[in-house]
Amino acid sequence: MSKKVLIIGAGLAGISTGIYLQKQGIQTEIFEISGQAGGMCIAWERRGYRFDGCIHWMVGTKAGTPFYNLYREVHALEEDTVIYNARSIKTEFDGITYEIPMTLKPFKNFLISVSPEDSAKIEALCAEIETMITTNMPAGRPTGFLELLDILKNSRGFLNLARKYVGIHMRDYVEALKNSTLKSILYYLMPPQYSFFGLIMMLGTRMCGNAGYPLGGAHDVINRMEGYYRELGGNIHFSSKVDKIVLEDGKAAALESGGRLYQADAIVAACDMYDVLKNMLGGRFAHKQLDPLLESAELFPPITVASFGLNKKFNLPFSHNFECPEGIKIDSEKVSHYLNIRSFEFDPSSAPENCSSVMVVLESTLEYWQALRRENPENYRTRKEELAREVISALDKRIPGFKDAVEVTDIATPATYIRYANLYRGSWEGFAPTPSSFKYSIKKKIAGIDGLFLCGQWTTVGGGICTAVESGKEASRAAAKYLK
Repeated sequence: MSKKVLIIGAGLAGISTGIYLQKQGIQTEIFEISGQAGGMCIAWERRGYRFDGCIHWMVGTKAGTPFYNLYREVHALEEDTVIYNARSIKTEFDGITYEIPMTLKPFKNFLISVSPEDSAKIEALCAEIETMITTNMPAGRPTGFLELLDILKNSRGFLNLARKYVGIHMRDYVEALKNSTLKSILYYLMPPQYSFFGLIMMLGTRMCGNAGYPLGGAHDVINRMEGYYRELGGNIHFSSKVDKIVLEDGKAAALESGGRLYQADAIVAACDMYDVLKNMLGGRFAHKQLDPLLESAELFPPITVASFGLNKKFNLPFSHNFECPEGIKIDSEKVSHYLNIRSFEFDPSSAPENCSSVMVVLESTLEYWQALRRENPENYRTRKEELAREVISALDKRIPGFKDAVEVTDIATPATYIRYANLYRGSWEGFAPTPSSFKYSIKKKIAGIDGLFLCGQWTTVGGGICTAVESGKEASRAAAKYLK
C-alpha cells in the first residue's frame, strides 16, 4: 500500500514538496487556506489587466545555474520562458533623478561620478560584487560527495562572501562613506539594518542576469507548477484551513480540516510557522530557533499594494522611486514620502495591447487595516478608494496624463494578505535579512514530533522564491527518508 503525505499550503514550497514526492511514487494531498494556489506567489487579474503581487526579481533565472536547474525540475520555468533583466532603475533624492545601472562597470562608474571621494571603497565594493557574479549560489545542502565537490569548486566565492559579510549591517559599510548622496543611493538599494551581504548578493545576481523577471510573472510560474503537480497525480483541497495536526505516539498522524480528519503517514507544513506552532499544535511544542525569531526578529513589514491598469504606455522603467514631499497618508500611523512605482510595460501578458499595468508598494500598519475591515467594511472600502485617488493624484503630478489613463484600480491591504495567505503579523516575506536573524540556522523539524517536516519562507531568513522552492525539495527528501 502506497504511503501518503499531507502537505499544508499550496505555495511555492508546498507544491514543490508535492512534485518531488509524487515523482518518487509517494501519494500527496495539499490543503490550501485560500481558493487558489500560490500563497504569496500570487497575481490577480482585473478586466484584462494582471497585477503581480510577488516577483520583484527572481534569483536563479540564468540558464545553467543551480537554482535555474531547480526551477526547471518543478516547471517554475521552462526552457522557452523569456526573462526580462532591467538595465537600470531610477530613484530621486533632493529633487534629482538618478538612474542606477544594473550592470557592473556602468554601476561602478555611476557611483564614482556621484562620489569621487569614495572611489576606493566603491572599487572594493564592486570587486566583491564581481566575485558574486562569477560564483554559483548553491541550491541547498549537498546530498552526496559529488554535490559537495561541486559546491566547493563552483560556490567557493559565494561561501566566502557570506562568511565575510553576513554579520555586518549595511550601516556599518555605508556610514564609513563620505558622500551623503551615495549613502542615500545605497540605503535605497538595501535598508541600513539589513545585512551588507544582502546588497552584494542582490546586485551580483541581478548584474549577471541571474535575478530577472520571467514574462508571465507569478501567475505563470505558479500555474506551471500546479499543472505539473496535477499531472503527477497530486490533489489540492482549496479553501481548506487546517485547524489541527493530530499526533499519535509522538508521530504526526492526521490533519483536521473543516471538521474532518485526514490520515497521513507523514505531514509537511509549508505554511505560516506561527500558525503551526501556536494553533495547529496548540502551543505544546517549543522550537529552538523559530520561537525567538517569531517573538522578536524583524520581519518584512506589512504592505499595501496599489495597482493600476492604464490605457496607454508611458515608457516607464521597471522601477522608479519618486520623492513625495507632500506625503501620502497610508493609514492612521503611516505617511509615505516616497512612491516606488513598478511598471510591467515589458510584459505583454500584464495588460491588453498598447496598454500597461503599474503597481505602487506602500509600507502599512496591519492593525489599522484589519480593524477597519472587521469593524466597518463600508469604511474599509471607502478608505481604499480614497487611497487610490491620492496615489493617482500624486503620480499624475510626476507622470503627466497618468490620471486620465487609469482604467482599472485595485488596492490590496495587509488585511487582504492576511485573508488570502494567513501571514503572521502581515509579513509578506517572513524574517528580514538582518545580521542577528542570520545567526539562526532554522531546523526543519520540531523536537518531540516524528513525521512532521517544515519548509517555506518562514524556515529561511530572508525569504525568497528560490529558497522556498529549495526548502520544498529538502522537505520531500526528509519525508521520503522517514517513510522508507
